[in-house]
Amino acid sequence: MPVSRNDKQRIEGLQEVSAHLRDTGKPEFAERVDFVLTEEGAKFLNRMRWGAVADENPNLAISVTPTLRARLKALASENGEKLDAIVRKGFARYIAGEWLPPQPPKPSRNLGLEKVNLNVRTDAEQRAEMRELKPHRSQELGYTVADAWVALAWLLEEFGLTVEDNLR
Repeated sequence: MPVSRNDKQRIEGLQEVSAHLRDTGKPEFAERVDFVLTEEGAKFLNRMRWGAVADENPNLAISVTPTLRARLKALASENGEKLDAIVRKGFARYIAGEWLPPQPPKPSRNLGLEKVNLNVRTDAEQRAEMRELKPHRSQELGYTVADAWVALAWLLEEFGLTVEDNLR
């Protein structure tokens, strides 16, 4: 019998399992089921789910202005793409040596410039390859190559945006 898609019925089913476990002399197992039904249990399950996502697809936070973040999201959406996939494509080209980012601009003198994070999910294997390449590429290019800069430079290039107009 398939599990119901109705949340109320799912909860009732878990409560029935818990009661059955208690009736059959397995109270320690019943307590584990009961735990899942608590707020703390829900938080635990959520952490487990996001932990698996983070292991396979770690987040990369890219510091940008709110305007640039909105613009990049809009451009990706207009093209029917996701920023995550675009960044992964850029990482693949970077790793293969088919594309290298320009030198990042010097930090803006405008200290009042608001910054926010543009969060993208990356590929864990690519990130490991990026870490291995970092010392060599940094020496080759003459500056420390950060994953966030590779991602941002690729996004700007993909959407035909200039560094000067969008990062200062």
